[in-house]
Amino acid sequence: MLKLKTSVLLLSIVSVATGCTHHYANQTVSHESMYDHGHSHTLHDGVVVPLLVANKRVGFAELKLHDDKGDLELWVTTDKAGSQPLDLPIDSEIHVSFPRLAVKSVDLRVRNTLRNEDEDGKGNIRDTGTNYFIFPGDSGADASFLTGKSFMTDAEISFVRDGVRYTTDTFTLKPHAH
Repeated sequence: MLKLKTSVLLLSIVSVATGCTHHYANQTVSHESMYDHGHSHTLHDGVVVPLLVANKRVGFAELKLHDDKGDLELWVTTDKAGSQPLDLPIDSEIHVSFPRLAVKSVDLRVRNTLRNEDEDGKGNIRDTGTNYFIFPGDSGADASFLTGKSFMTDAEISFVRDGVRYTTDTFTLKPHAH
């Protein structure tokens, strides 16, 4: 019994540290210790999906939706962990489509051409490229259709780099908030 209480205490500490918990048999434990319940932790708390060229995986896109304003942040990388940028020209536009919504698509662009800072203030321009894009930014577009903690819809990402079309399969876009 003491061993079980010690295990539950340790799992509770891990749960508080990771911020992701699951309630099981009246005990709160980390989902990593029990089972996955539909999401994983990513570098930026977004949804990570494979990037494809001619149906072959060539990288990953992490799309983060903020539930309060409906704004989107996107990082394009060569690795699933998100540590190796896949830089695109600064003037690139990333197309995100929503087949089930009245607003069928939005375009993501750089925040600015000087540093292109993410929301943590980290600059994302290397040489003449970047892997970080946002919506709506200063476009003046209305992002309110993407708001709400319970918002969920199908989405697809696409862009062209050096004449090559990159796409994702359809995935479920949800806000990052738990």
